[in-house]
Amino acid sequence: MWLVTLLLLYSLQEANSEDVVSTRLYFVNASLQRVTFSSSVGVSLPCPAGGAPHAILRWYLAAGDDIYDVPHIRHVHANGTLQLYPFSPSAYNSIIHDNEYFCTAENQAGKIRSPSIHIKAGEAQTNCKHVK
Repeated sequence: MWLVTLLLLYSLQEANSEDVVSTRLYFVNASLQRVTFSSSVGVSLPCPAGGAPHAILRWYLAAGDDIYDVPHIRHVHANGTLQLYPFSPSAYNSIIHDNEYFCTAENQAGKIRSPSIHIKAGEAQTNCKHVK
């Protein structure tokens, strides 16, 4: 009887250890605060957060407004990368090209928000930082 109870306990422990899933959210690069990019080049900015299991990544304007795609101007890829495409000076829009953005990562562990990142377009490539 004692041996059967011990085997039963061991089987339960094995089953429980397989069922345990580690959930977490984390920042990849929370120190990024400012990105200046050339209007002739554009910029791709990965969300500076992630998670396990896979986290849903979303971008927002600092005011909390959802980011929406603007064809050939701004796009959020399925992997959470925010892309601002190259543009002509006449297509400049301060809401898109000179604003603060933040990203969130969300999974079963909860939701985290990155610090705000000021993204600003410039005309010359000197002093520009292209983030990939």
